[in-house]
Parts: sequence; structure tokens; C-alpha cells
Amino acid sequence: MRRWNRKAAGRYIAWLIPLIVIIWGTYQIADLRASKAAHQDAARMLFEASSFQIELLSRFLSEAKGIQSSSQLQALTNAVYSASYVHERFARAFPEGQVDRLESLEKIMQYVLQLQIGGDRRLKEEELARLQRLEPIFAELAAAYARLMTDGGRLNRYESGLIRELDDRLLAVLEQP
Repeated sequence: MRRWNRKAAGRYIAWLIPLIVIIWGTYQIADLRASKAAHQDAARMLFEASSFQIELLSRFLSEAKGIQSSSQLQALTNAVYSASYVHERFARAFPEGQVDRLESLEKIMQYVLQLQIGGDRRLKEEELARLQRLEPIFAELAAAYARLMTDGGRLNRYESGLIRELDDRLLAVLEQP
């Protein structure tokens, strides 16, 4: 009778070990999926913040028509900096190359700071005209940027290409004499 108990115990252990391994593996897979979902949620939140900042910058550029002096550019400077900062964080949430850098944001920042360096002065017509030429292109970029990520958390390749094209157009405007 004692021998039968040892055999039964051995059988239970023989079934218990694979059962534990299966449960542990299932737990690991569930944990992996949960962390992937958390990453997608974080990327989605960064996208929403970035999209908001890009839209805000677009609005400040549309209000550039009423700017008369370089001291009135401070709100635009802050909007460019915020949009650039949040977009960089959003781009870092994805593997390199999936979300392009917006080089035009850096160039816009440099241009606006260049206008402010001379202190409080009246802006020239050419300077105002350049800011006004940026506005419709940036409005298109903001609209495309809002559609960059799908509801499922995936990047829209068409919109990504359109954003790259619009970024190049903004750079061309900024590089004009």
C-alpha cells in the first residue's frame, strides 16, 4: 500500500510540472500582450499631444497676419518649441525611421528666433510675407498629421509620406531669400 502511494505521488508530480509550465507560459504571453497594449496606449497619448501641439502651432501661424513687431512673436516661439519637443518624443516611441523628424519645425524656430534677436522692432514686409507663406502649407501639414495614426494605433503610411512632402515644402519656403 505504501508503494502505491509513492507511485500515485510520482504520477501527480509528473502531471503537475507540465501543468505549471503551461500556466507560467500562458501568464508570460498574457503579460507580453499587456505590455504591448500599454506601449500602444502610450504612443497613442503621445500622438494626441503631438497632434494638439501641431494644430496649436498652425493656429499661431494663421494669427501671424496681425503681428507688427518682433516682440509679438513670443507665443509663436513657444508653440514651435512645444510642437517640436512633443513630436520628437512621439517619434522616439517608434522604431527609427517609422516617424520622420519634422526638420521644418527646427528651421521655423531658427527663423523666428532670428527675427527676435534684434530686440523689439517692427517686422519687415518680407519677413511677414514669409511667415504668411508658411501658414497654408502648415495648415495642410496639421490636417495630415491629425490622420497620421489610426484608431488601432498604427501609422498611416500615406499620411506619413504627405507629411514628409509638406515638411520639404516648408523647408523650401524657409530657404528662399
